[in-house]
Amino acid sequence: MVQACTMRAAGEREAFPRSSFSVVCCDEGDVAAEAIEVICEHELSIIANGCELATLMCSDANLFELVYGFLFSEGVIGDAREVLALDLDAARSTAHLTLSHPVRRPAARVITSGFGGTALAAPSGRIFPSLAAGAGVPSLPETLPALAPGDADRICDAVTVMRVGAREYAATRGTHCSALFRRGEMIALYEDIGRHNTFDKLAGHCLLAGIDAAGFLLATTGRVSSEMLRKAARLGVGTVASLSGPTDAAVREARARGIALAGYVTSSRLTLYAG
Repeated sequence: MVQACTMRAAGEREAFPRSSFSVVCCDEGDVAAEAIEVICEHELSIIANGCELATLMCSDANLFELVYGFLFSEGVIGDAREVLALDLDAARSTAHLTLSHPVRRPAARVITSGFGGTALAAPSGRIFPSLAAGAGVPSLPETLPALAPGDADRICDAVTVMRVGAREYAATRGTHCSALFRRGEMIALYEDIGRHNTFDKLAGHCLLAGIDAAGFLLATTGRVSSEMLRKAARLGVGTVASLSGPTDAAVREARARGIALAGYVTSSRLTLYAG
């Protein structure tokens, strides 16, 4: 049992476990057998004060940050000091936490489009009350979003730095990666099989390190869906940039929240959806 949760759980993995498989590769008509490393998938159940909140499918690395970040992103905790104790069992299949306040089992479980686990539903049973039927969908501004001078270079440079740091992605093409930047400097980078998990790990890092991420740039490899935008908004970032594209709900949320949202970012190109 880790008391006060100021240190990493004993035996916590820093490396990503992989498995090797024999496969057949086709390259412009040429067929060859190869051995390829594939990132391992791991199941982690999060139980707080005896209440099972969610089971995540994730990578068996940086689980300490993942647990803290998930609880913060879902509004279960607002400060690391609310976690009185954390016990990750030897098999890394369960995280038992003691919190300083009561925890109510969610009335409904909602499978997000990330399919990496369940997200905690709002009291209405919807993850995003602003998009619930009858609540009204945030309207899109009539004017196109605009980039301030230097913003395009800043976003492209950040995504390039993230891609260079995504070692597991480069080795296996089996992970997602997300990174936080403050005034062009990379503050943290995490990889996982689930893109939502990388956001949660960044949130956990900031929570544990006492970092206020307001106005930061968050670069990611994955598609930005509405739940991903919500996690970024919870963290307080000012810009979200992705190698992939957003959903329409993510664009609406970003515009309503005043968050810059860029997709299909390369070293020299991007599409700005909100800003």
